[in-house]
Amino acid sequence: MALLSKKSPNNKRSEAVSHFQAEKKQEIKKIALSKRFWFALLGVSIMCEVTATISMKMAEGFTVLGPSLVTLVGYLVSFILLVRILEHMPLGLVYGIWGGVGSALTMLVGVLVWHDPFTPLTALGLGLVVVGVYFLNTGTDELEAQKKQREQQTVSTEQ
Repeated sequence: MALLSKKSPNNKRSEAVSHFQAEKKQEIKKIALSKRFWFALLGVSIMCEVTATISMKMAEGFTVLGPSLVTLVGYLVSFILLVRILEHMPLGLVYGIWGGVGSALTMLVGVLVWHDPFTPLTALGLGLVVVGVYFLNTGTDELEAQKKQREQQTVSTEQ
């Protein structure tokens, strides 16, 4: 029985790898949770930008007062929120999501409201934007988790 309880070096190594992977997954989850507020604010910023863009079309070259004001206020609020969000999240992630989701939503409104053309290539482009936003977010979370782990290892080796 004593022979069965001994762990081989391979088992110890695989346990260490499993433990490391579990810690990495937990760190990624923590990062994602801490960014929820900023993602919600990013959603508000995107909606302001999309509303401003749609209003710009209805403003007819800024000759119609109501939509012209909505355009100006929408972009102002959107950019103020974007500046605040960028203080807490990476530029590439934020701008990629803001531009990609904003473009996709604006395109969908154009198709539904103004009957802009929607072809299979348009659908493919829209799908690629959605997939791209997913990869931007996932990749950024992994990089931030790795950075935190390196920082923790540096602190622990200094002590």
